[in-house]
Amino acid sequence: MEVEARDSALPTRIKAAWASGAFGVAVLSNGVSALALFYLVSVVRLDPAVAGLLIFGSKLFDAFSDPFIGWASDRTRPGSRGLGRRRPYLLAGALLSALSFLLVFSVPFSGPFDSSTGGSGLVASSYVLLTLLLYSAGYSLFNVPFMAMPAEMTQGYHDRSALHGWRVMFASVGGFLSQSMAGVLLELMGKGSRAYLVLGLIGAVLILVSMLVAFFGTRSAPAFERSEKKVPLREQIASFANNVPFQQIMAIKLVQLIGVSASSGGLMFFLVSVIDMPLTKLPLIGGPMTIAVLTCTPLLVWLSRHIGKRGAYALSAALTGLVGLSWMFAHPGEADWALALRGAVNGIAFAGNVMFAMSMLTDATELDFRRTGLRREGMYSALYSFVEKFASAIGPLVLGVALSYAGFDAKRPPAQVTDEVRQAVLLSIAYIPVAMACLAMVIIGFYKLTEARLAEERALSRRTAESG
Repeated sequence: MEVEARDSALPTRIKAAWASGAFGVAVLSNGVSALALFYLVSVVRLDPAVAGLLIFGSKLFDAFSDPFIGWASDRTRPGSRGLGRRRPYLLAGALLSALSFLLVFSVPFSGPFDSSTGGSGLVASSYVLLTLLLYSAGYSLFNVPFMAMPAEMTQGYHDRSALHGWRVMFASVGGFLSQSMAGVLLELMGKGSRAYLVLGLIGAVLILVSMLVAFFGTRSAPAFERSEKKVPLREQIASFANNVPFQQIMAIKLVQLIGVSASSGGLMFFLVSVIDMPLTKLPLIGGPMTIAVLTCTPLLVWLSRHIGKRGAYALSAALTGLVGLSWMFAHPGEADWALALRGAVNGIAFAGNVMFAMSMLTDATELDFRRTGLRREGMYSALYSFVEKFASAIGPLVLGVALSYAGFDAKRPPAQVTDEVRQAVLLSIAYIPVAMACLAMVIIGFYKLTEARLAEERALSRRTAESG
């Protein structure tokens, strides 16, 4: 029996249970995006360009897996056990995500890739590609249905922002552990293969527990039955293309996430190889960032009620650009307060970027239902997820190629780092994020799906249904 989504606020326990899955997703995605390239170059000893290409290449798999999983979750029947359309995929994704995270950071081979001689480098590259494909599959299995659920759970325009605010807070804690505290662990254990193996084990356990909490905790969450309406494929594709707010959100997130992935992938290189800073100082960035997310997320929800989601989103994008700009002036011996300030501002930006993007995506998904009568939350989530992961792969690819071109040597101490290497890292951590933030603000200016506009679409849909 279908459980209707509600205009009233969801119970806190359901919001928290659903959002807990974001903790595991953050550990999974941030761990790979922030640490994998550094690990593959510095420990496995792959060429930076090859490592970046492997990460990018594994994302091409998502061009097929994400839409398929979204379509499958849309067409799944709830069954007699009350699992719903989405939750079986959450369970499978939790298991595969945890396993793949462990495998990514436990490469049993090492050595530079040489296509002419093969050897351990070729074996290591093959192993890395396989584990990254498993990572992408696990991520898709969990995250695509997971991100489709909010469109079913509530129809409250601002309650959607509040729901995703919970997600942002859980994600910020996961990001702090997988980036800042992971850096501390690696530094204390010598940044060798054993340290990364321990990191992989800890991350796998956190991912599994978090995702299982989301699976079991959303048993009573509002949900819809699958749509039985038959619409020709050509019309379905046309409706995606005609959903202008959705296209705009995809464009905004694409450019934003390119900037974010470039920055997160370059941070460790910048700290270790450019300004000679120990990874034990990463909490000086991650700690204030997490605190800012936890304290400012409710304020951002309040702000969006007064200036709209679009205005609050644009502000968040501007803050992202300012943080990127500030790295251009960082230097060896950087003051602790400067690191903390960057973290705090970036926390506010992160909260707004994620919360409002997903809240607006949920609005655009409802707009599609109002116009077509189709329940395609999974497909919309799949398209969003693909853009998210595709963008997250561009950053490591660009950084890897830039480092290889600049002649980066992981064994060279920071005092001997050339200006070419410094500029290659700044391209990733500063230049690209600033440019992408500016472009995102331009696109946001064209977004028009306000609360009043969505109310009009709902009223029109009801009148059409009554007259039909």
